[in-house]
Amino acid sequence: MKISNLLPLVLLLAACSKEEGGKAVTQAETRAFFMGFTAFPYDATTEAQMETYRKVADDGDLFLNHLDHGVPWNEALNDLPFPTEVQRTLDATKTGLAPNTKVLLTATPTDQTRGGLAAYWNDKGAHQDLPTYWEGKTFDDPEVILAYIKYCKRTIDAVRPDYFAYGIETNSAFRKGDVEFAAFLRLCEAVYTELKADYPNLPIFLTLQDRSFQNSHTELLETSKMLLQYSDYVAMSTYPFLDYGNLQRDADPALFDDNWLGDFRNLSPSKPFAISETGFCAENLVIANLGINVRATEAWQTDFVTKLFTTANHFEAEFVAWFVYRDYDMLYDKTPDPPDILKVWRDNGLLDGNGTARPAYQKWLEWKAMPRD
Repeated sequence: MKISNLLPLVLLLAACSKEEGGKAVTQAETRAFFMGFTAFPYDATTEAQMETYRKVADDGDLFLNHLDHGVPWNEALNDLPFPTEVQRTLDATKTGLAPNTKVLLTATPTDQTRGGLAAYWNDKGAHQDLPTYWEGKTFDDPEVILAYIKYCKRTIDAVRPDYFAYGIETNSAFRKGDVEFAAFLRLCEAVYTELKADYPNLPIFLTLQDRSFQNSHTELLETSKMLLQYSDYVAMSTYPFLDYGNLQRDADPALFDDNWLGDFRNLSPSKPFAISETGFCAENLVIANLGINVRATEAWQTDFVTKLFTTANHFEAEFVAWFVYRDYDMLYDKTPDPPDILKVWRDNGLLDGNGTARPAYQKWLEWKAMPRD
């Protein structure tokens, strides 16, 4: 998920499966995957943050701490204490989680465009301008690589996650022949090699996106294949209510392929599969400036949850992470001059903006109640 210019947010915090090929539907009795959420709050208040954290801790057995805020470049390179905002976010991750809750920690060296160097994260907040010293540096600059490796190690040591992604949606912006992509691959090789040496038992991976404005489907698969050299998992970010080739349509899950992630799963069948972030809108999404006019309903969101978990079971996924637990209408309304892109995921919650559970929430709980196989 790409969200820029947000208010600084502190992380204080059916049941049926379908076989491929149109075969008969059978009742699922177990789930292969852990399932959970981020603690993305519905309002810009401490109370909303804390309530969200408590709810997602209760309704999942996986917690996603999504560090898409930038990187404290100066502090990481020079072994200085992290800014208070950064350290507090890391320290809060496991607060209130059940002992058996898995923690997925994701960080990234890229900015919100997914094609440039990550912004600066400090006590002024997320996505601050890069200090002059870092401006113009490439992904394969030795100091960028060293600083990012140090940052990753410190975040891992602070959180002790069960899974660690060191890049978010890394295939979405680069083109195969780009100089920047070659530089990014060199960073990936260095970071992955160093982290696996120090944390051999920790799953370390990159996350991929299943669609891109910059690449055709074939091109996206090509860049993904190259990135998977430096990834333990095939971990997918997917929000299929948006079809980049047709931004004015019905978001009916029956209209897209049941096997919409199959091409990515097949890139590396020997590696574990996971869904690193996902969501589906439950209300109409109209953003005139972006040419988006998507019709959506709560019933279609429920259908997607069934389709999502059926797919995850079919691929024996390790985990599924739903991004927005409750619609963030109040947060959106309080954001000064909210960017259009912030509206895209506003109505992805399993709870609506008033906190009322949608039918998809009941479907979620049905799957949550199944034993993990």
